[in-house]
Amino acid sequence: MIKYYTSKFYLKPIIVENNFWEITLTIYDNLGREIIYTWYNVVEKTTQSTYINKCLLWSFIRKIPKNVLIIWFWWWAFAKFLEDHIENIEITWIEIDEAMIEIAKKEYNIKADDFYIIDANIALEKIISEWKKFDSILIDVYWNNWKIPDYFDEKTFFENIKKVTNNDSVISINFADYNFKEKNTRYDKIHSNLLEIFWKYYSHIFSWWEISWNISWIYNLDKYYSALEYDENFRKNYRAWNIRYNLEIIKDTVLIQKKS
Repeated sequence: MIKYYTSKFYLKPIIVENNFWEITLTIYDNLGREIIYTWYNVVEKTTQSTYINKCLLWSFIRKIPKNVLIIWFWWWAFAKFLEDHIENIEITWIEIDEAMIEIAKKEYNIKADDFYIIDANIALEKIISEWKKFDSILIDVYWNNWKIPDYFDEKTFFENIKKVTNNDSVISINFADYNFKEKNTRYDKIHSNLLEIFWKYYSHIFSWWEISWNISWIYNLDKYYSALEYDENFRKNYRAWNIRYNLEIIKDTVLIQKKS
């Protein structure tokens, strides 16, 4: 069954194909590009999306997450995986687009404990006032023109992230369509701000899509983790849950770590 969801931010409807065993989601961004972004096998309770699997790769590097904060969109398969496999997982979701939350609830049947359909900065202030803390924070924020928001250049946003973390929390910031031309300017400034706020240990995980680079920045680590350690932790958890491991997860992935 195919459904169409109208978004405030995209010119074309979001397409969701639910075949009762697998959910596939397609978005046309405002540059006209078609993105078959994520899919989830509801029978086997797993995803063969390389992107989502690589998110799982770093999520378990310090411990199995129990309290997760998702900031903005495109984490449906990831959230569904966590709810299917981690007992008593608590998920809080910040999203500015109501269509994304509607898809999460209706198509993926994601329960989540709290949904905040407001700007991330406002939601964070509310969460801080409620004294909530998270052991895994996933940030995937950019506009429909693939530009990251201006507040990424300011320390305030990440200082607020720090206020909702524990000492052993893992923070990941994803930049789809990573722009190497800007990496020595804007991205370096963001990275410098993050190093002042979080621990000195971090990982930058690059992966290659068909048309561009994708990068996940992982912060608040307790040491430098090798690619082998990321892989071994991921395999261990997959074996514990008796689900199929995607052997392609490390393929076309580059792990970069330097002393700050």
